[in-house]
Amino acid sequence: MFNNAIAFMSFSRDALTTLHVIAKSGSFAVAAERLNRVPSAVSYTVKKLEEELGFPLFDRSGRQAKLTAAGQYFIEQSQWMVDSYEELVRNTAMISAGTDVSFSVAINNIINREGLVDFVGQLDKQFPATQVSVKTEVYNGCWDTLYDRRADLVIGAPHAAPKMEGIVCQSIGNIDWDFVVARQHPLAWHTEVLTAEVLRAYPAIVVKDTSLHISPQDTWSLVGQKIIYAPELTTAINMIESGLGIGYVPHHRIRQWLDEGRVLKKAIVEHKQPTQLFYAWHANRESPVLQWCIHYLTRPENRVRWCS
Repeated sequence: MFNNAIAFMSFSRDALTTLHVIAKSGSFAVAAERLNRVPSAVSYTVKKLEEELGFPLFDRSGRQAKLTAAGQYFIEQSQWMVDSYEELVRNTAMISAGTDVSFSVAINNIINREGLVDFVGQLDKQFPATQVSVKTEVYNGCWDTLYDRRADLVIGAPHAAPKMEGIVCQSIGNIDWDFVVARQHPLAWHTEVLTAEVLRAYPAIVVKDTSLHISPQDTWSLVGQKIIYAPELTTAINMIESGLGIGYVPHHRIRQWLDEGRVLKKAIVEHKQPTQLFYAWHANRESPVLQWCIHYLTRPENRVRWCS
């Protein structure tokens, strides 16, 4: 058993391919022709493998090369090895030609993510050799991860870049915000425009800025107001709906809750202005993956997905 395991591990790609071609064609002669080899060489390859394994893979009693039960099992279970090797060669050739080994995309937590699956699916299909990763950043964390080269591309970087040197930006559009409270919240009964003095009495629900080096910002809070930081936007919405606090939420994310009456929209003094979002990446970077992403994302139908 131990010797057989060693023999299995020593199989070459050539030997494995030979076995599979014979199994598919049902003939040593046909396999030899397809492999551009003489029949005796094909027969020798199979015979040597069978001797190392200690059991036959083909029944040679008839005119055709018929697989034994063990041979049939071997062919079925080793198909992934043949496929994997061919895929490895293709992918390695792509890397050799300059394709990125890995590519990281950072997305702003406030964007509409409905187009994300299609984007990543198309990207993976176009560059199967590239390890693609997508991560979420909040507020200035979008810029910070780009400057620190922890991301190759940002979808939804907010406002203007803190520093433009070496950075390319293209506008995506604007995110509109709604100030909301729970149906059962004390502020739900107020009909007038809410002032800072009134709002300060209740905690602000905020998703914390993920920036490590750039000064972090909050979506909305008042001086002297208690802040409760949520781990991400869905939890923040649930906290507001439960009455735990109050805050601003992107309109596209809270629209359904408003339509269903689960939260209420309120007018406040100094309403939060729309947030302009950008695609952003490093200038002068030689990357086939990045160039493909830019071409895909800047199509009009793809550009408008993130803010609506």
